[in-house]
Amino acid sequence: MENHKIKINKIALLFILLMSIFVSLPLLSSQLDITYDDGIQHICRLMGTYKSIEEGQSFPVIMSAFCNGFGYSWNLFYSPFTAFAPLLFKWIGFSFAGCIKLFMFVVTFFTGLSMYQCVKEISKNSKIAIVAAMLYIVAPYRLTDMYIRYALAELTSFVFLPWIFLGLYRILYQKKKKDFLLAIGTIGLILTHTVITMYTAIFCFIYVLLHSKRLKNKKILKQLIVNLVFAIAITSFFWMPLLETKQSAEYEVFQPGRMERTEVLVAYKLDTTDLLFTKPDGGMIYEIGFLSLIGLALTPIAIKKMRKNKKQMAFLYKTYIFMLIAGIVSVIMSLKIFPFEHLPSILKMLQFSFRMLEFSCFFFSVVVAINLGMAIRDFSIKDVGILGVVLMILTSFFSTHLRYLEDFDENVLWPAVPLTAETGRVHAGMASMEYLPSKSFQNRSYIEERDQRVKVLQGSAQIENEQKENTNLNLEIQYVVEESLLELPYIYYPGYQVILQKEDGSKVELKTLETENGFVGVEIPVLEKATVQVQYTGTWIMKVSAVISFIGLCVLVGLKIKYSPRI
Repeated sequence: MENHKIKINKIALLFILLMSIFVSLPLLSSQLDITYDDGIQHICRLMGTYKSIEEGQSFPVIMSAFCNGFGYSWNLFYSPFTAFAPLLFKWIGFSFAGCIKLFMFVVTFFTGLSMYQCVKEISKNSKIAIVAAMLYIVAPYRLTDMYIRYALAELTSFVFLPWIFLGLYRILYQKKKKDFLLAIGTIGLILTHTVITMYTAIFCFIYVLLHSKRLKNKKILKQLIVNLVFAIAITSFFWMPLLETKQSAEYEVFQPGRMERTEVLVAYKLDTTDLLFTKPDGGMIYEIGFLSLIGLALTPIAIKKMRKNKKQMAFLYKTYIFMLIAGIVSVIMSLKIFPFEHLPSILKMLQFSFRMLEFSCFFFSVVVAINLGMAIRDFSIKDVGILGVVLMILTSFFSTHLRYLEDFDENVLWPAVPLTAETGRVHAGMASMEYLPSKSFQNRSYIEERDQRVKVLQGSAQIENEQKENTNLNLEIQYVVEESLLELPYIYYPGYQVILQKEDGSKVELKTLETENGFVGVEIPVLEKATVQVQYTGTWIMKVSAVISFIGLCVLVGLKIKYSPRI
């Protein structure tokens, strides 16, 4: 078996590390305002996730202190990678803000690393690969995600695009090799950003269609299917509970017009000038980049050289043309001229048309690096160094868009900010409250006014000795002379376990339901006296999906070791 493991030389690592450090320098400032835009939500999400782990939840998805102590879930709906990975730094002493900063640096480095690996194998040229990695790291829209939007999940998704397309390239062009990079990249992307995953799948589907003749080869088709099965199986611990939650009740996030707000999509369409320069008062950076524009202008030279050496560059040429067209299409889709409002609702879940710039950043970084490598005579490591310095100089101009705070104490965010009439729809810690059941979202005043006690909504029952701690609740109940409906002090999410223990010691698990207020409800049968124990244990689907993910991961790791080249 051929060795197709990409060796990253020390010079390439040095360039990628230096560019990553340069881009991450503002993170060293304690006054950098990482609470802006999505930033505060990611800090609060980390806090809530960390607390749920400390509480010992089997499935840490309920942030018990959020939503006035009734519990709120991000992690049943939102891809989990960026809720857990940054916490690795928390356990070595970093603050939550520090965790995010350090995580962004690591993500930046791996963004460059994955791009280098992708272009190195496709172009067979290490110097071109280094340039592509540097272009990708400093791509203006990536900087917007990192320093203006603080869109942690979207920023992380940049890491996985190169691995996904390299995985496809390996399968389609190197059919004799068993490779699982496509599965690894897809798993990472699914667990990072659902919407970007959806659009990536569309681009991948088109790329595979362009190679449809190769699918007649059963080995290639089998490789694609195997990678897809691994990706589906290993991520089942996320998407299976997500589908279960969707079926269990009506949640705001799934309501028409909630995530696919057409008016917002139209309002944020870009002007062509936004791609060329950033206005002094402009908040976001949407530029393609000066060096990238120059590089794109060199496209005819690169195409001419590839056609001249058609036999040697056949594989590269087809992928190059695809990425060039895909990059142009991505840019067009971000502009006002593109009729996004007429697309199906599922495609409008992109929310902001400028998100398409993530794809143009990826595709153009590959194309521009190849163009520069082919246009510069005797392209050398010295030229790479010069291009790196130029990129640093150009990138430094974006520092004027950074926001700073004189003083920021993340401790003011904990305990979680209470929901009140003054809080408004956009609430720190719960984003736009889109992960609430629709019944509770539409009746938020009930949440504002409700106390932490169990309520009898129907029937008759006397409740005593209530003891609530986070997602755990114990109480005594007696004199239930008719079947009664209790409302527990928890927002309704599937996974709460309610155990009723009668006087004779027998136990029975009661089925939970959603009350008219969007809270957890439970029906109590006629009885004289009993105790009730409530805790969040997750559903059987969560447990089964976790087992499927674990088995899939073990098999993938085993196959990866088996088919990895021996040293």
